[in-house]
Amino acid sequence: MKKSTIFGILIVLLLGVTVFNFLTVGESPKTYLERIETERKEKDRRMLASSSPLLEDEKKIFTNLNYYPVDPTYKILARLVDIKRKTPVYIPTTTGEEEKYILHSYAEFEIDGKPQRLLLYKDWDDLNPRRLFLMFADDTSGDDTYGGGRYMDLIESNTNSIVLDFNTAYNPYCHFNPEYSCPIPPAENLMNVPIKAGEKLYKNF
Repeated sequence: MKKSTIFGILIVLLLGVTVFNFLTVGESPKTYLERIETERKEKDRRMLASSSPLLEDEKKIFTNLNYYPVDPTYKILARLVDIKRKTPVYIPTTTGEEEKYILHSYAEFEIDGKPQRLLLYKDWDDLNPRRLFLMFADDTSGDDTYGGGRYMDLIESNTNSIVLDFNTAYNPYCHFNPEYSCPIPPAENLMNVPIKAGEKLYKNF
């Protein structure tokens, strides 16, 4: 093998390690897996708390939420495209009401070679200036995952990129209890690929 070829391979490997370290913020694969699994167990415990969307009868039979296996390839570094004019918008909800958000930016990335462009929002009432909100649906919606889409809570890092970790995607409360009012993902966020990561349908109804 030529030295130039070996050098090229080393550069690619080095870049891969650099990007991985950035995405995991210094976490090793084992630490990342353990963190996600711990977060999921903590959420299972919260599903039995008084603030849970589950009805009391459902809490009696609850064991755990359903997830795809943790897959680090679904932790993606996306390009953040700012929306200069951050106007308030009203998003329809599952109960026919509307919730107020601010159009913040677009996240651009690729999955399976297909370009994706998702709208990110800020909750009008959220006091954390760095927290963003993503609501999306994909080709698993209505099959393995909730038909009304899933959510992700994101943190802005004051750069032109943002980490989208679909392993943390979760179901809205209205999936567990129709009395809750949940914003519906906009047409721009209906993805044309299956996102086999994060929370799946809750089966224990």
